Amino acid sequence: MELQRVLAEDTRRAMEKVIQLYGEDALVVSNNRAKDQTEIIVAIDIPNDTQKTLNEMQVPCVQEPRVALGEMPNFEQVMESEVFKTASAIAHDPVQNKTLGLDSDIDSGLIENFMHELKQSVAKDGMQTAEVSRIAEDREQLKAREIVDLVRQELAVMRKEFKMSQQLDAWSGTHSVADEMRPLIEAFNETGMPVGLRALVTDVVNQNTDMTAALSDITNLLGAGIKHINVLDDLQGIHIIAGSSGTGKSLMAGRLAKQAALNYGDQAVAMVSYNDVRFGAWNQTQLIGAQAGIETFRASSPEMLESLLQELDSRKLIIIDTPGVDVENQIKALSRLLPDAHKHLVLASDASESSVRRHLKSPELIWNSVMLSRLETGVYPWAVINALLNCETPISIGAAEPTIIDMAPLTGHALAQHALSHLPISFV
Repeated sequence: MELQRVLAEDTRRAMEKVIQLYGEDALVVSNNRAKDQTEIIVAIDIPNDTQKTLNEMQVPCVQEPRVALGEMPNFEQVMESEVFKTASAIAHDPVQNKTLGLDSDIDSGLIENFMHELKQSVAKDGMQTAEVSRIAEDREQLKAREIVDLVRQELAVMRKEFKMSQQLDAWSGTHSVADEMRPLIEAFNETGMPVGLRALVTDVVNQNTDMTAALSDITNLLGAGIKHINVLDDLQGIHIIAGSSGTGKSLMAGRLAKQAALNYGDQAVAMVSYNDVRFGAWNQTQLIGAQAGIETFRASSPEMLESLLQELDSRKLIIIDTPGVDVENQIKALSRLLPDAHKHLVLASDASESSVRRHLKSPELIWNSVMLSRLETGVYPWAVINALLNCETPISIGAAEPTIIDMAPLTGHALAQHALSHLPISFV
């Protein structure tokens, strides 16, 4: 086995060079920074043909004049002896032989120590790899359990909706309304409005004979029942952004950071990725931070987060982006650590009723606001509207396009108007 040193600008280029020179079987011994470069030490096995070539390069032993007792070998002799493995005249001196024998013992001891440390390092790396694999496996199992629970909740909601539809069929359909209002009820059915919400708006429809007036009354009814708050007016302190995976919470955190950077300056804002071990999650946070023009940081534990927040205490706004799994326990832990932090739930506008209720109906979670993503044309947020009508959590921000600059304050009236203004009733 032989040690080789590889230098490159960063770790990725260094590993590419290692694989190019020595193949994928090269064992990485260490990875350090040396003079603004990445230094990787690898251990490789010398092929048999290479060893044979080195043996053929050896210079035959040449008898040279005996040196005086106590005279040290010169540089050329040492280089020739070490590189080409030739026996110098000093090896024939009994005194020098004793010295060389001592050096050989030292070299053997150093080699044994190095090999022992190498084995320990490999074993330690193996333990660390196993620990990372175990954490990733636990995270995948937790995510799978959440998916199973979500499917069960979806089935329960569907059964409940079916029973309510049967019970309210006599007046929740098109039979109990005027003929000119039936297209509106059919549009509600077609866009997936929950039965409970459909029963509520049907009462308003029955009180009108004009579709425009009915839509206006429904907008006022829904808008008045949904609370709202404008978080952009005083966006300071610590704000925690949470939500399930795929809802766009990281991008929402970037939108808030960019808006605050425009108001306060980029040095007054920071974004922290907390305990998100997904592959590529940290790279995504860095990319969003670069688009927002602010600094990004990473914390993998409550202790690390607490220490990091102490260093960032002078920042006017700190946004904490949380992982998309085990949301409830993550927010509970952060609430104990940061009791004064503002907590915002990010929901997709097309989220199902069970997924919305799972976060909003938890008695142990108190959200400062709900932020909606994917509020696009053709998306009907009936489940979100129905849930917000039955809770005290206000709505704050809505975003449509997946860009970092697309964000605006959102009210209940605006949310209801968005849903009602795109109903498929033009064919009537």
